[in-house]
Amino acid sequence: MNGRLRLGLLALVLVALAAIPTQPNTLAAQEASARFRVLVPDVPPAGDESKKFGERLADELRDLINDMATHQPVEEKEIKDALKRFDMDMEDLDCIRTRQLGAQIQAELVFCGSYTREGEGWRVEGSFVSANGEALEVEPISVDDRGQRVAAEHFFSSLQLLVDQMRFAQFCGDYASSHQWEQALTNCDRAIELNPNTVASRYTRAMVLRNMDQQEEALEEFKRVLELDPLHEDAMQNAGYVSALLGNDEDARMYYSNYLDLNPANAQVRMRVAYDLAQAGDAQGAMQLIEAGLELDPDNVDLLKQHGGFALAAGAELAAGQEEIPPEARELYRKGLNSFTRVYEIEGSEMDVAQLRSMIGANINLGQFDEAIALGERILQTHGDEAQIWSIYADALQRADRIDEAITALEKVRELDPEYPNIYARRGNWLLNADRVDEAMPAFRQAIELGEQSVDNVVNLIFTNAYNEGIRDKNWDYGIRVIRLTREFDASPEIAQRSNFWLAYALYSRASVQQEPQTLETANRTLPQFQEALRLLQGSASYAQGNNLENDRQNLLNATNTYIEIQEAIIRRGR
Repeated sequence: MNGRLRLGLLALVLVALAAIPTQPNTLAAQEASARFRVLVPDVPPAGDESKKFGERLADELRDLINDMATHQPVEEKEIKDALKRFDMDMEDLDCIRTRQLGAQIQAELVFCGSYTREGEGWRVEGSFVSANGEALEVEPISVDDRGQRVAAEHFFSSLQLLVDQMRFAQFCGDYASSHQWEQALTNCDRAIELNPNTVASRYTRAMVLRNMDQQEEALEEFKRVLELDPLHEDAMQNAGYVSALLGNDEDARMYYSNYLDLNPANAQVRMRVAYDLAQAGDAQGAMQLIEAGLELDPDNVDLLKQHGGFALAAGAELAAGQEEIPPEARELYRKGLNSFTRVYEIEGSEMDVAQLRSMIGANINLGQFDEAIALGERILQTHGDEAQIWSIYADALQRADRIDEAITALEKVRELDPEYPNIYARRGNWLLNADRVDEAMPAFRQAIELGEQSVDNVVNLIFTNAYNEGIRDKNWDYGIRVIRLTREFDASPEIAQRSNFWLAYALYSRASVQQEPQTLETANRTLPQFQEALRLLQGSASYAQGNNLENDRQNLLNATNTYIEIQEAIIRRGR
């Protein structure tokens, strides 16, 4: 079956409840005004058999339909008049032409059938097809030579089944349109039970399941729709979207690619589909869809912009949480930068500011700091009043260890936009990382006063620097000096205990090395350090217990007490 009952065009957008397009209320309107028109042409033989059996079969079926309350046959005279108008004969009416003729004379249903000789009787096949392609295949029937009435009653009973199916299908769509998901699901199931090959109700059922957040079940139903109608575009899009939501990126890309094969040169369709895929969590797949479009239209600026944005987003996803940017992410950054560079060559100063900023950021991520600075200076010639360009330019200067210039650029950001976030917090962090600790502290205090960062966040920044540059590298003097600075802030108890624990560890580690000669001089110098470490360890039990460090704390306490006893004994002996 190639036709499909469409519920309307579906626009996939970033909403949890995708709108279900409504079916026209055909059934209700038909019952209120007139009966459905059913086109039943003379049923043709499949070969060279006599036509009389098919003519009588059609007459019998029309008579039965004429007794229905909801349906009426198209009169034979009207059929012949229409055939004459279109210069056709009754024997020309195969199933395709019958459907075409039905559309011309506003018939809601058409009957397609044929028969072949079987022994002394006939084998009759047939189906009812709606004007929009939904079909009900009827089981073939074998009758004797004069079995027109029996065959007609067989197909008529199937038509009655179709009427019930259409009613449930209507309710299925109506309930779905009003977001009454449970009722919609019940009626969709009834419609499918009566006609397992119904595309419309299966598609609506899939959308209902999707909106009920039963994504795996929805995907299976979309797959069934595509088995029945491989060209169902809305099912392709939704199957791709749901596959991406479920993390099946390869399947998602396949469904979207199949959909785009139907519209290969339509850039707007391609961009919408790529956007849907990116929003579902597969920025790299979205980028690949746009790349295929650029092969067809390499100078399309809109495609280039989307490609650049998706490539950079995909690169950021791969680089997230990594100490070093992986090669795959670097390649994605290069792709994004190349696309945005082409856009800049075309649009120049008219290019979107966020995309200009992304170009500088891509150079920074690639470690191309000089290129980032040069590009920033070029852009600032035309966008000198854009705070966000000055901000990313400042980042590039800082990464190139041009700290004073970076701070000057931050001042320009503050001048252009006094509400720009984290100006003083960034300044403090940059100075701290440059080992200009005394200059960093006033900036951190200003960041707290202005509400840029909480006290705990500022303490975290300082502690991270102390740990990475001091404790981890066993640079005890630096670690102790910087961690002590965190104690100038009124941090939360948990954060304060963390500083105390690691300060104690650093004091203990430095003192245990310094006491090694075990002289009176070293004892006098290290005893206060061990004593301070002991007090700090005693006060950091909650942090240690909550971070699986309690055994370490107990070992440090025991060792520290031992060292204190040794130093005290040396001092007593020395006196």
